[in-house]
Amino acid sequence: MKNRYVVIAASLAALSLVLAIMTYQNRSNDLHAESDISTRKEEISQKEGVPETSLVEDGPLDVPLLNQMDAPQLYNGCEVTSLAMILQYAGYDVTKNDLADQIAYVPLNYSNGQHGDPNEGFVGDMPNGPGLGVYHGPIMEIAKEIAGDKTVDVTGKSVEEAIYNPLDDGKPVWIITTASMSPVNDMETWDTPNGKVDVTYSVHSVAVTGYTDDTVLVNNPYGQKNQEVDRENFEQAWEQLGSQAIYIND
Repeated sequence: MKNRYVVIAASLAALSLVLAIMTYQNRSNDLHAESDISTRKEEISQKEGVPETSLVEDGPLDVPLLNQMDAPQLYNGCEVTSLAMILQYAGYDVTKNDLADQIAYVPLNYSNGQHGDPNEGFVGDMPNGPGLGVYHGPIMEIAKEIAGDKTVDVTGKSVEEAIYNPLDDGKPVWIITTASMSPVNDMETWDTPNGKVDVTYSVHSVAVTGYTDDTVLVNNPYGQKNQEVDRENFEQAWEQLGSQAIYIND
């Protein structure tokens, strides 16, 4: 009988030792886990308020693509077509041809040898040509007729303020650029009724939908959705054409 008690006592002692070891291991694991969580919280705290990626770096904005050549075609209508894209994205029921009917027009050439001023209206024949284009002023006027004070003209601002910041806020941006979206060497200065104006027959307009470190994505009214272009070339072309940009602050 004494031997049986001894065996039982030894077994209980061994069991207690095992439970003690398990308890220590569990607590140790809990402490390591708590330490890992604390370290992670500290990392998150250090990064708080500093997003690692912008909204558009998760993908371009899904802006409706409109083609200026779709019937009724606007052969030179890239500016109003791009404007229609950002207005539709903001929820306005408007077409490229609606905008073409609303915008001001000026002649391509005057009898005295002067040219039309794209700051005053579309220069030439938009639907069929010949024509040049239109700058941000007349575009801003018709955009305000539709979106009112939500229309924001950021022409002349830095590329960050005019393009990338609105994109980060989920707003596509109308801009003036070149057809190649890179700098051109065919800029010329026109004599207009309002003074000298720098122009190029390579002028183009797109709706900017996103960007990455190396590229900018645009809806090109020639029929390309989220077309990728080189970011450095894009910025240089935009600045060459006067850093013109408009967005809708819906």
